[in-house]
Amino acid sequence: MTSSAPHLREDLLTPRFYTTEIEKAAKTNLEGARQRFDALLAEMQADHNRDHFDRRAPLDRLQALSQEEKEAYESYLVRSCVSEFSGFLLFKELSRRLKEAQRPEMGELFQLMARDEARHAGFLNRALVLEGIELDLPQLSGRRPVTWFPLSWVLYSVYLSEKIGYWRYILIKRHLDGHPGNRFAPLFDFFEPWCQDENRHGDIFNVLLQCWPKMTQGLRGQLLSRFFLWSVFLTHSLTVAERSDFYELLGMDARRFDDAVIEATNRTARQAFPVVFKLSDDRFLAHRDGLVHCFQQLQSLATQDWSLQRSFQSLGLKLQFAGHAIRQLFNPMEASQ
Repeated sequence: MTSSAPHLREDLLTPRFYTTEIEKAAKTNLEGARQRFDALLAEMQADHNRDHFDRRAPLDRLQALSQEEKEAYESYLVRSCVSEFSGFLLFKELSRRLKEAQRPEMGELFQLMARDEARHAGFLNRALVLEGIELDLPQLSGRRPVTWFPLSWVLYSVYLSEKIGYWRYILIKRHLDGHPGNRFAPLFDFFEPWCQDENRHGDIFNVLLQCWPKMTQGLRGQLLSRFFLWSVFLTHSLTVAERSDFYELLGMDARRFDDAVIEATNRTARQAFPVVFKLSDDRFLAHRDGLVHCFQQLQSLATQDWSLQRSFQSLGLKLQFAGHAIRQLFNPMEASQ
């Protein structure tokens, strides 16, 4: 990338790239979900959003930003671009390997999802270029070893990442529709078709989950649902807290935005998971507040010179963080029915 963006830390540019049990994925039995699978494949082939992502569309910012605001916007663009590119690589590899395993329909479906992710990453990259920042996306994949996860982990986590992505985009769009003065970049005008892609991808992973009923039944399904809902919500809460300046730039309250995304994603997950968190129990979000507070305090301590007092404060905050995390993980759940 260019050297004109020293505020973009190296950890923003070293994303996680994933692979999974592709041989097991190739054994997916689609017969019980054939009608839904065929309908989603046809919808992906139709590519309803093909004309929405016009490469000639202007993406220049509409107003001048202060240096701090500019950095918040650029950090958001980089994180989002790298995340979309990571999804593209996973789907592309799955497509290639599934076609080799004589599963052409599944291979085509993942190829079409890779198309969408590449389109999103390309749009974000264009917006970055207009900020004077150039990312060498292919080079990024070589910066960190590929992480292997079991198929069940990938199906649960990607389903949630696509659905939470849908709610993030649609809630930002709805806010900007009501507050057009905060729409400082035309990139936000593309969030509606964008979120439709995210939602469709989530539906595809829901179908794939249903093709493996043992992954969603019994104690295993309950434990996987609890863990992945908790881990995705925790990651989202800390990321939103870290990017609060970006949401302020949009005229949004970061905490309320996080509340809305968690509640909507938890509700949507009823379509795929056997259990979801009981968010009417206020303790889940109360522990979220405690986690965010500890996280922000630890970030503040990290900027201070070393001292024995600082070390003890850091240890105490880490213990508090762990306590909130464990209690949030074991918050009551309720059946999706």
